[in-house]
Amino acid sequence: MSSNISFNTTSTSYYVYTTSFDANRIKFTIFLILQLFSIPCFLWIFYQFARQRKLRESHHHHVIILLLIISFIFVTVALPITQSYMYLSAIYPQNKLFCSIWNWLHYSLNIINCFLMAFASIERNWLIFHPQLVRTRRGKFFFHYCPLVCCLIYPTGFYFGAIFIHKCQSYYDYSQLLCKWPCYFYNVNWANVDLFFNNYTPLIAIPVFCTMIYVRVLIQKQAMKQQVFKWKRDKKMIIQLWVISSLYLGMWMPIQITGLINIYWDSWFLLQAQIDYMYLFPYFIHLIYPFMIFLTYYKEMYPFKRNTIAALVTNTDRTVRGRAN
Repeated sequence: MSSNISFNTTSTSYYVYTTSFDANRIKFTIFLILQLFSIPCFLWIFYQFARQRKLRESHHHHVIILLLIISFIFVTVALPITQSYMYLSAIYPQNKLFCSIWNWLHYSLNIINCFLMAFASIERNWLIFHPQLVRTRRGKFFFHYCPLVCCLIYPTGFYFGAIFIHKCQSYYDYSQLLCKWPCYFYNVNWANVDLFFNNYTPLIAIPVFCTMIYVRVLIQKQAMKQQVFKWKRDKKMIIQLWVISSLYLGMWMPIQITGLINIYWDSWFLLQAQIDYMYLFPYFIHLIYPFMIFLTYYKEMYPFKRNTIAALVTNTDRTVRGRAN
């Protein structure tokens, strides 16, 4: 161990994981800077949704609000634990319960976000091409509120059962991020459900249903443009979906693709890069998400200002004309 850089090393029968003290401090600084900017942005957006009833009551905004809430919880609760590890390059307190709670928070919040984003991609198809599905109370219950509740309850329950109820021997490492991993990873059934259903299903659903929207819009573009108001609303929803889904896919796909390569082809492929960088990519979703919402929703959050400016211009014009006459 040198005086400038220290390393924590954990040996397994397959690979030697290394984490650099200085690299962790750099990651801590990056996350802290983004966190200091993202929290005020979260709070400002929450204020706008709370202040404008029309904004928060629109059905296509409900999933956006839930995504904001989950990301805010991640940034203010789960991320500080990670930051503590990055600053110290060690886990404190060093006990199994703390590691289990940390893993439960981390995986539950991330997978809730993935499922909500997948549902947002599916729901946009309904709202644009089959709006009749959510016009009745029954339709709203089955096609809007039930999926949202399932997206919240299922991941929370799954990881609670996998981490706290499933009986297995814990192998936590207090020198690694997330204490390495929970013991259910060693159970083939739990691990397969987690990998293929919890991770790959929503990450496949997002591009598939987004592509369906884009293709159908290209096919029906001329017919949709004839309904001017509906076209403007639908175009706005499509752009918002494209921006947000691009963030999710850009941050999640690298770790998932390399994970598939590790499982089926090369078990050592980019392992150190995954440990050093890719495992942290999903953190940036939560930190960047409020800025994405601000950029795509700011016009809807400032309708009163546009109306006020238009009214001022109209009144000024009338005054000038009156004086001229």
